[in-house]
Amino acid sequence: MKLYDAFRSALQSLIVNKLRSALTMLGVIIGVAAVIAMVAIGNGASQSVQTSVLALGSNLITITPGSQTQDALRGAGPPAQTLTLDDMTSLKEQLGPTIKAIEAEQQAGNWQIAANGTNWNSRVTGVTEDYPAVRDWSTQSGDFFSDSDLRVNAQVAVIGATTSQQLFGDGDAVGQTLQLRQVFGQRARIINFKVIGVLEPKGSTFGFSRDDQILVPATTAQHVLTGRTNVVSSIVIKANSSDDMDNVTADVQSVLLNRHRISNPENADFTVTNQNDTLAALQGITATFTLLLGAIGGISLLVGGIGIMNIMLVSVNERTREIGIRKAVGARRFDILTQFLIEAIALTGLGGILGILLGWGITQVVARIPQASNLLLVITVGTVAIAVGVSVAIGVVFGLYPAMRAARLHPIQALRYE
Repeated sequence: MKLYDAFRSALQSLIVNKLRSALTMLGVIIGVAAVIAMVAIGNGASQSVQTSVLALGSNLITITPGSQTQDALRGAGPPAQTLTLDDMTSLKEQLGPTIKAIEAEQQAGNWQIAANGTNWNSRVTGVTEDYPAVRDWSTQSGDFFSDSDLRVNAQVAVIGATTSQQLFGDGDAVGQTLQLRQVFGQRARIINFKVIGVLEPKGSTFGFSRDDQILVPATTAQHVLTGRTNVVSSIVIKANSSDDMDNVTADVQSVLLNRHRISNPENADFTVTNQNDTLAALQGITATFTLLLGAIGGISLLVGGIGIMNIMLVSVNERTREIGIRKAVGARRFDILTQFLIEAIALTGLGGILGILLGWGITQVVARIPQASNLLLVITVGTVAIAVGVSVAIGVVFGLYPAMRAARLHPIQALRYE
């Protein structure tokens, strides 16, 4: 029997039993749809994490202070104030052209902000002049402060888009004056800052709005706001490329160990974090999450495969006399095996295609639910190919035994079967 004839005969037998074929495919359809939808959630989570990390800037190396030793336990105490602006300057001079930019930050906490007759609360951070280059973040209006602003401890500020909207509405914030206020009992501390720029909107990162903040010169934050002179909360370096990050990380550790007179790297009073390592760790977590979701969907697909085997065994029993007649007129074992195997593959293959459409439909419905508007669902070509491939493989695996059983029937016994 030719392959074409076997294929046509298999399809005819499926068409004759339309309802049974449809119900048999239903398990595969649901299984494939579940795999598509589950993996789409996992892929979306992975892409969201990567986007959130890269939104902070690309090719970043972050240096933060270490922890003090307390009760003979390293890291048990509060963070040590071991990083300074001098460290940043030294790194900038020694690393030179091997890096693109470097900046230092000092957290000044949350302040009550008053401007234009409006009160608001925002996070205030002291930064250096290369912050826009490191963070890939430019101003949408006005300018960022310069090195001269840092040298004179200028009371100027660059604010986020949300902060600007809350304080000044649709008006131009550049050139306006805002007040930073702190209340201590019966006393209030009020400091005036001139707005010289508004940052471009960035949205949220890991649930925190990046557009609601106020940036001031680091030296101003040290001398005017916090009193922690020369000390910084972190130093952030932008490498020339992702490939250079490991070498730059090693150079940073070497420079700071020498500056801090530390011979044993294990006793370093600072921590260097490579963005590539952070991304790799987060992607490893999301990959495990995606695999788990795919496995849950795969269980449904496995149940559908068992249903295929069950129906194919029933079909073999119902068509025993037909098999006997075909063998009596010259059909070989291979012909019978091929016909029943094609039936099983046709069921799972068609079920897989319909499952893809159902899975895609589920993602579209979920994406339009207001409560799930922030949920990113990503269907990739690889996911679709794997889902279809697995469904066809299940047709082969679970259809092989019924097909072999049909092929092994003796023609005389099959003809005598009632």
